[in-house]
Amino acid sequence: MAAPVHGVLIAEPANDASARFREAENWAAFYREALDEAAIVAVTDTQGTIRSVNRKFCELSGYSEAELIGANHRILRSGFHDPAFFRDLYHTIARGRTWHGEICNRAKDGELYWVDTTIVPHRDLDGRIKTYTAIRFDITPQKQAEERLWRLANVDSLTGLPNRMHFLSDLEMLIGGAGNESFAVGLIDVDNFKDINDSLGHAAGDELLKELAQRVQQALDPDDILARLGGDEFALVLRQCPSRSEKTDRIRRIYEALDGPLTLNGEIHRLGVSIGVTHFPEGGRSPGDLLKHADIALYAAKAQGRNSAVYFSDAMREGNARRAALQSSFEHGLLHQQLVVHYQPIVPIEPGEPVKLEALLRWQHPERGLLSPAVFREAMDDERLVALADRQVLERVLADIAIWRERGVVVGSVAVNAALGDFKQGRYVEALIDAVRSGQIVPEDVCVEITEDLLIGQHGDRIRTAIELLDDHGFRIAFDDFGTGYASLSHLRDLPVDLVKIDRSFIKALGSNPADHAIVESVILLSHRLGKRVVAEGVETKAQARILRDLGCDYVQGFVASKPLPFAEVEGAIARLGKAGLTASL
Repeated sequence: MAAPVHGVLIAEPANDASARFREAENWAAFYREALDEAAIVAVTDTQGTIRSVNRKFCELSGYSEAELIGANHRILRSGFHDPAFFRDLYHTIARGRTWHGEICNRAKDGELYWVDTTIVPHRDLDGRIKTYTAIRFDITPQKQAEERLWRLANVDSLTGLPNRMHFLSDLEMLIGGAGNESFAVGLIDVDNFKDINDSLGHAAGDELLKELAQRVQQALDPDDILARLGGDEFALVLRQCPSRSEKTDRIRRIYEALDGPLTLNGEIHRLGVSIGVTHFPEGGRSPGDLLKHADIALYAAKAQGRNSAVYFSDAMREGNARRAALQSSFEHGLLHQQLVVHYQPIVPIEPGEPVKLEALLRWQHPERGLLSPAVFREAMDDERLVALADRQVLERVLADIAIWRERGVVVGSVAVNAALGDFKQGRYVEALIDAVRSGQIVPEDVCVEITEDLLIGQHGDRIRTAIELLDDHGFRIAFDDFGTGYASLSHLRDLPVDLVKIDRSFIKALGSNPADHAIVESVILLSHRLGKRVVAEGVETKAQARILRDLGCDYVQGFVASKPLPFAEVEGAIARLGKAGLTASL
């Protein structure tokens, strides 16, 4: 090689050129060796015939080098991707451009695996593409974790059906793209389900719900939708169902499917259900309205003797009147200071941390006594009333925290539940920040609990902004009822969440249901890897608490530690529970 020096071409000594060449060869060999150690590598010709593979490729695919060389790369196709996916891939690399994406392949033993893939075209001296080098990294564990979390967020663990949030999302999409389609929306509720649970046990009740889901699913058309909303309540959409007679025929098929005997604990039972049905678009043009009217019809079906279906009509306004009366009574209770706060301890499993508390709303009704939210749930459908109630709860909590501080009672933090109306109005967040600025509390005194469904929909961005503002001021944030809503990996990754609270529905059968055990274990592991602490809700037995301890859960909340307590009993409970965590009692 020659190099110009001050305009004069000077020949490079041959031994220097040779040394440079050897050095380049050494580096190239090093790069190939490093790539083989770190990545899954294969080279194919332009027809997809495999020319070479490295050891990692063979290990992951299960094929030997001899089986792969000369075979077409289609040997690995999983059937997961549609033809358009591969058309885009081939179109990109055939034009000499690098392609990058995620591919699902099938190993020799039939197992699917995922690889993050970069395909680089190689040209000869004439500029023609001769081969493609594919560099891959195994991302199967991440994909499996995403799948588990997606199922946790979208699928009911007992029946395998879509859950509430998944159903609402599907219904929203169906309404948006309905065009001229007419469909029916129904709610199904098991008659006397509480009696079955009380007499035969929850395991029998679970078997009944699974059997119901299977039978109804078999009675539906392929395009229909069935979901479990929670408890013994199911929702369905009957597609292509424009006339009353067609709806009646489709509902009749459901009752026929449920008519056969059911054996529970060795006893023969009959599946009786009540169904409330409304119609799109006459019965509403939003998921909320459609479900509300189906619920009114369901209430009427139960009132007329159960095991029957009722269609919503304008004559069914008594249900709305009843709800309106309850809401009026609840608002009266708000104005006359009838709302009280009870506190349920959130206890560390291992000693060393103070007991936390969750503030829970109760209504001290002058005639009916102390009422839990389950009794006045319909009143809480009013967003304005919820916001007013939450402000009263927050004011009481802030005052109680100040009293405990004066008495020297050490409380880890007090969790308060925040609803959509709290964030929309803004005064809730301002009240918390003002309490810190005034010195009434420090940010660590309060943990704001949000439910997963707040983060979707048209107000999602506003909620995120409010959460980030609270985090900026030092407040703790918790995901409440984790697993019953929409939560995704991105929410856990991107939002400043400190605590993940696993919903009680996954704790109930922790000792007997391997699926629930796997879900709880996965949530704890994932949360810890993301730097979050975990609270298990609804822990009722020591056996459940021991399993949670072994899985590495941080806190438990439930009757195994303490029921919700009035203010006067909290100090004694903290003294009792805070000595050695929950471990001492297990």
